[in-house]
Formats: sequence, structure tokens, C-alpha cells
Amino acid sequence: MTIKRYNLASEFLDEVGKDLYSRAAVNNLMLGICERLVQDPKAYANPLFIAVWDQKDDLLLAAVMTPPHNLILAEGVDIEGGLAPLIDYLLFNHIEIPGVIGPVQCAESFYNRWRAVSGKGGKGEMYQRVYELRQVHLPKLPSGHFRVAQLEDAPLIASWMQAFELEALNKDESLKQEWAEQFIQKGNAFIWEDHGQPVSMAIKTRPLKHSATVSGVYTPQDRRQHGYASALVARLSQHLLDMGYEFVTLFTDLENPTSNAIYQKIGYRPVVDFRSYKFSEK
Repeated sequence: MTIKRYNLASEFLDEVGKDLYSRAAVNNLMLGICERLVQDPKAYANPLFIAVWDQKDDLLLAAVMTPPHNLILAEGVDIEGGLAPLIDYLLFNHIEIPGVIGPVQCAESFYNRWRAVSGKGGKGEMYQRVYELRQVHLPKLPSGHFRVAQLEDAPLIASWMQAFELEALNKDESLKQEWAEQFIQKGNAFIWEDHGQPVSMAIKTRPLKHSATVSGVYTPQDRRQHGYASALVARLSQHLLDMGYEFVTLFTDLENPTSNAIYQKIGYRPVVDFRSYKFSEK
């Protein structure tokens, strides 16, 4: 086996990209981060790119991390065969791992092995499902309309992003108006508006050559049960297909049956389940 660390996202994609793009929906998180770093090498500080290869130059496992975010894993032809050398490399080089995310079996195996050899504690976080859509099934639309967010929407989008991260990801983050403005300026923030009032939002993220991801779907508590999020995601998904993307992906929390059912009615189909874990010192 050979384990190789890459200095740049472009070098990593030159060698590992063929394997990752062959399962682009599964690997959209890793690919999206790598493509962003190709376009803007300063987007994340101290990124880590590692691949484990066998003697036939087949990819066993790939890993990408942008501290302080979790290590992302992508499966090759032999997950178990790639885990041991990957973990040995991380430990030998004293690379801190705050957590791990990847396809369920892969992430779970890494989590158990890492705890055993590092002595770190940890806990499971979200169970997620990756969906892929290639054709929209338009639901019955509520009153209102779909539109691109404008700069005057930035304070509201920022507050909704903050609320989304707390509710969906259990992250108590500060208000990020500059972040909201960046999404808006790039045309990547979208709103469902009813009677002149924004009532739901969604974000386009991780645009790849053939796909894009819908994220940050949020409707305030007092605006729910009206079908706004379903309509917004359906319209946005069709908008992305009309732009030329072959398919659209999104992550859902498996503990939220409502959102999973809604997305499947729109046309999203399950691709793979993901699991994330956090490590602690104890």
C-alpha cells in the first residue's frame, strides 16, 4: 500500500478526481470543498488531502480535512484496507482530528479504530442521507413566488442561517451577514416570497461540473405548514437543472422524517447514508 499526502487541491483532484467524480453524488461534499480550494486556495486554512493506494494503483480510501471541520472520508475499493494506514499516518504526524464524516460503514469503522488507538473519547452526531434529483416533480404550490435573494435581504438571510445552524446542526454560531452577502452577490441565495414577505430560504452550494447542492433550507416556525419549503426547493432544483446541471444533491437529517418525505415527493432519490462523529480528549 501507498499513502500519499498532497499539498494542493488541484494535485489531489488530478490523481483522485477520476474515482471521486465517478460517484459525484456520494462525494459531493469532498468534491465541493476541493473545487473551491482550486478556485481559491485561501478559502480554508491548512487543508489536508490524503489518499491510500494499493499495489495496483487502485484507490482504497481518500480523506480531506479543513480544520476545524471534520475529516471527510471517500470510499475506494477497500475501506478496511485503507483505514489502518490512514490512521497510522495521522497519528505518526500528530494530526488532530476533531471529528469524522463519511458513508456510514466507513465513518463508523474510522471512529471505532481512532478511539481504540488514540485513546480519545467521542460521540455520534447526525445520521444524514444524501439525495440526488434529475427530474422535478412539482408539488401543489402555495401562494407566493420563487425569487433570487437581493442585498436588502442580507440581514434576514443571515439571521435565518444562524437559526438553521442552531436547529439543524446544533451549532450556536454568531450572525454572519458578510457570509449572507457573499451568497447573495454570487446569486446563490433564494427565497419564497408571499404577499411581499420572504417566508423561506434555500442556498445553492458546492457547484461542480455536472451538479450543484441545495442546502440551508429554512422556514421560520410561524411560517411552517404552508408548503413554502417544498415549493422553494422544487423551484430552485428546476432552476439549477435549467442552468445545465445534470443533477442536484442535498443532505437531510434522517431523524427528520418530514423533510425526507417532502424531498422524495419532489423527485429526490436516496443515494447513500452518512454518519458524523465528534472526538473528545477524554
